[in-house]
Amino acid sequence: MRLDINPHEPPAAISRRDMLNPDLRSAVSHRAMAPRQSSSPPRPRQVVQIGVTGHRLNRLPPQIAAVLPGQCEQILKAVAHLAASAHDHQLYSPQPPLLRILSPLAEGADRIVAHAGLALGADLQCPLPFLAAEYCHDFEDAASRDEFHSLLAKASAVFQMEGSRAGEDAAYERVGRMVLEQSDLLIAIWDGEPAAGRGGTAQIVEEALAQHVPVVWLHASEAKEPCILLADESGGRQVQSLDHLKTIFDGRFSQGGGQEKDFNFSHAYFAEKQPGFDPGRIFRIFRDLVARGRLRRGAWRVANFEKSSREEWEKTVASSPELPDDTRHYLLDRLCPHYAWADGLSGYYAGALRSSSLATSLMAAFAVLVPMVDYVCSRHQIDLGRFPALTEFSLIAIILAITWHGRRKRWHERWLNLRQLAELLRQYCYLAPLGCALAAPPPPAHFRSGFDRSWVDGMFRNIARDLGLVNAQVNHAYVSSVAKLIADILDGQVKYHERNHETMHKLSHHLHLIGTALFIATLLACAWHVIFGESPWLLLLATVPPAFGAAFYGIANHGEFSRTADRSLAMARELEAIQSAELDKALASPHESFAALRQTAEKIASVMIAETMDWSFVFRYRTLNLPG
Repeated sequence: MRLDINPHEPPAAISRRDMLNPDLRSAVSHRAMAPRQSSSPPRPRQVVQIGVTGHRLNRLPPQIAAVLPGQCEQILKAVAHLAASAHDHQLYSPQPPLLRILSPLAEGADRIVAHAGLALGADLQCPLPFLAAEYCHDFEDAASRDEFHSLLAKASAVFQMEGSRAGEDAAYERVGRMVLEQSDLLIAIWDGEPAAGRGGTAQIVEEALAQHVPVVWLHASEAKEPCILLADESGGRQVQSLDHLKTIFDGRFSQGGGQEKDFNFSHAYFAEKQPGFDPGRIFRIFRDLVARGRLRRGAWRVANFEKSSREEWEKTVASSPELPDDTRHYLLDRLCPHYAWADGLSGYYAGALRSSSLATSLMAAFAVLVPMVDYVCSRHQIDLGRFPALTEFSLIAIILAITWHGRRKRWHERWLNLRQLAELLRQYCYLAPLGCALAAPPPPAHFRSGFDRSWVDGMFRNIARDLGLVNAQVNHAYVSSVAKLIADILDGQVKYHERNHETMHKLSHHLHLIGTALFIATLLACAWHVIFGESPWLLLLATVPPAFGAAFYGIANHGEFSRTADRSLAMARELEAIQSAELDKALASPHESFAALRQTAEKIASVMIAETMDWSFVFRYRTLNLPG
């Protein structure tokens, strides 16, 4: 069974050694994939990432080494069959499923699995513990070095870390963990013995089990059938036959949440189209008038998602001019379109929800005003006929129609889900260049993990699998360029939260002032009525202002403007602290800057994702409801 021809395989005219040249690799990448704009969200390709860890040739008896390629082929074919049977054309791109082997290409296990995968048409990506020229010193003879270069030339991405020979155990441990972080399944060619040193096979297997990554164990010293190692609930080790692969595959590659009897969130997302009219403009006009006392210029049409996001990301990437072309291509041409649709649709549905809530609240107040005006006019012998009744009927009907339509279309759920997905993809903009697999912090106990979060995490994993590793040479100059990228992203986030704090604070304050003024006006009207007697105008003043006051208070409470302002201020201060203290510290030591920057980047991502997760809980119950 062939899985697929590797779409990333370089032209034959480019030699294996030339493929280590980042300029030539970049030229191939840019010819292979041009910037795109589409009328619907881009579907990721279905990719299964299989990592490898295992012993080198000196630990593999000849009789065992002879059967390992066949066992690897058996396992890869089984995974390929499962992937093909689970392929959903509404969830993934039309391309057939792709297996990707993640191998550091050390002699022995790493190359056995790499060869088996390539023979079946799998993709190969290679994280290396050292730059390729230095890593070659691990291989004693010319034949081994030639094999290494031959495999490397067939890889779609090579992530070369500038490890230090003075701390080579740490370098091997780092690359083993990177393989593990990126893998859906880990093939371990292992003798079953405990760890003898840092970064060895036994350590990576134990860490895989602790992280609930299934391990396919091929015994490295005895003639045994391959089996699957899993961690049980008590933290012990559980052994299963290869037949258990289907259960594992179904669990790790299910579509996630959002699959209700009459609604599939994944299918609904990929059926989205670029919207035209922007309903959020209504809320923004109200916001600017109330918060700032003036209107900002703006269009009533939604800007093209991919075009506007690319322009924004190009400015961010331009802040780090030393960033290699391969990394720019990865961010702008491959990651940005996914972010553009998640971010754009999130903003669209947020605008629809906020404008609808605003409109229905104000229309409910006008529904009180209309009959009172009719009453006042009738007391002055002014006949308005059926106009007041028809107007009130229309207002109530519109309120019901907007509420029904918004709830049927799930504006609220789409807003929250897509906002969380967009934020994960935003963090991946600086995590992916460092080879980090984004791991969202566990949700708090009060955070229901069903419908929304599982869909978000599942969709992000599908996109990240499709993207794979960045092609990069990770030296100090590269780390510095990524640090500049992170600094610019942090600076933008700090400025955004500061602006948002100011706007939301003013909006909340002014809405409460207006609501309080209307209730005070009602109190004065009631006092006038008590002192001077009944009057139709006083009755109108005693009933209508409270309706509008309640509407303004309802708008403020539904929008959570005060709490949002406080959250934005706190977030701005926390990001400023990280920006001023962590980034410079990460770059202080040239030999440890990569590990330090990775740690800092993961901390930043954890802070931002946790804040978004908590934000989504705050707004979970702020659905589109009838005003009242």
